[in-house]
Amino acid sequence: MIITARIHDNYAASRLLSFCALSEYGNLSYALRIFNSINEPNSFMWNTLIRAQASSSNPKQALLLYVKMRRLCVIPGKHTFPFVLKACSNVMCVYVSKQVHCHAIKFGLDLDLHVVNGLIRAYSVSRVLKDARRVFDEIPERNLSTWTTMICGFAQNDRYSDAIQLFERMLKDGMEPNGATLASVLSACAQSGSLQLGEQIRVYMEENGIELGVILGTALVNMYAKNGVVVEAEKCFSGMRERNIATWNAMICGLAVHGHAKEAINFFKKLEQEKVMPNDITLVGVLSACCHAGLFDYGEGIFHSMKELYGIEPKIEHYGCMVDILGRNGKLLEAEQLIRGMIWKADVVIWGSLLHACQRHENIDIAERVVKEILLLNPNSHGVYVVLSNMYAEAERWEDVVKLRKRMKEVSLKKTPGWSLVNVAT
Repeated sequence: MIITARIHDNYAASRLLSFCALSEYGNLSYALRIFNSINEPNSFMWNTLIRAQASSSNPKQALLLYVKMRRLCVIPGKHTFPFVLKACSNVMCVYVSKQVHCHAIKFGLDLDLHVVNGLIRAYSVSRVLKDARRVFDEIPERNLSTWTTMICGFAQNDRYSDAIQLFERMLKDGMEPNGATLASVLSACAQSGSLQLGEQIRVYMEENGIELGVILGTALVNMYAKNGVVVEAEKCFSGMRERNIATWNAMICGLAVHGHAKEAINFFKKLEQEKVMPNDITLVGVLSACCHAGLFDYGEGIFHSMKELYGIEPKIEHYGCMVDILGRNGKLLEAEQLIRGMIWKADVVIWGSLLHACQRHENIDIAERVVKEILLLNPNSHGVYVVLSNMYAEAERWEDVVKLRKRMKEVSLKKTPGWSLVNVAT
C-alpha cells in the first residue's frame, strides 16, 4: 500500500487501521503508527482507534485521543460517544463521565440509545446511581439494552430491591427480557433472598426455551446457593454443559456459608481433579469451609500453599479466614503474630475475630492487646469493653471489672438497640 500510494486513500487506510486496532491478530501500536502517518484522519479512523484504546489495558489513552480529536475540531458522531463512554466506565471516573455527558448534550446526541446506554453504565460503575437513573428516566423510549443496563447497575451496586422493582416494571411495559437481563435479576435475587422470584425466572426460562449457558447457569446456581437451596443448586450445576470458575465458586461458597462445609471441600477437591484453576474467591470459600468443619490442618495447608500451588497472593480476606481457623484451634498467639505480620493493614473485623477467639479460650492477656488495637482503629467500638468486662468477670477479676465499667461510663457507653427484618413472601 505504501509503494503503490494506496496508503493515502483514506478508505483503504481505514480498513488496514481497523484490522490492526481491533482484530485479535492485529497490533495496536502499529495501528497508532498508521493513524499518526495520515494527514487528515476521517471520523471512522478516530472512532476505531478510540474504540480500541477504550478496551485496552490503558483506557485513559482513549480519552486523551478524544481530547486531541476535539482540539483539532473534528466533530464527534453518534458512534464516537459510546466508545468514549466505555473508556469512562473502564477508568471509573465520574468527573470525566459528566464532561462527556455535557459534550453529548451539546451535539444533540444525549437521547441516542447507544449513548444513553454508555452513560448509564459509566455512572453505574462509578456508583453514581442517582445520575444513572436520571438519564434512564429522561429518555422518552427505551430498548431492552437500556433496561438491562440500568437493572445491572442496580444489582452491581447492591441496590437489589431497586433492580427487582425495575425488572417488574419492565415486564409490565411489555418488554421481553433476555439472558443478560435475567442474569442480573437472578444476582439481585441471590443477594436479597428473593427465592420466589428466582424460581419464577427459572420457570420462565424453561417455558420460553432459554438456553442455560455459562453466565445464566452460574447466576441460577448462585441464586439457589445463596438462598440455601443447595439441592436445587447442585441440580443446576450438574445440568450445565459448560462451567467456569464463577460456577464452581457459587457452589463452594454457597455450601460453605450454609453450613455444608464438608460438601464444599468435596467440590473443591472435584475442581482440582478436573484441572480447573481456582481463584482468590474459591480459596476464601474453601478456608471458610475448613474453619466451620473443624478441618484446621487442611485449612492451614491450603493457606500456606496458596502462592506456591495456585499463584495467588493471600489477601486480607484469606488472612481473616486463617485467623478464624487458628482462633478456633486455640492457636491465639500464632493468630496474633499472623495479623501483625500481614502486609495488609488489619481492620476491626480481623481483630474482632481474634477477640472472640480469645473469649472462647479465656485468654485475657491477648484479648487486652486486641482491644487496644480495635480502639485505635475505631474509638467508638464500645462493644469490646463489654467482651473484655465479661472475660474479667468469668475469671473473677472483680477489680478489673470495676475499672473497666468506670471507663465505660466515662466514654458514655450506650448499647445500640438491635433490630430485625423479616421478608414475608406473599
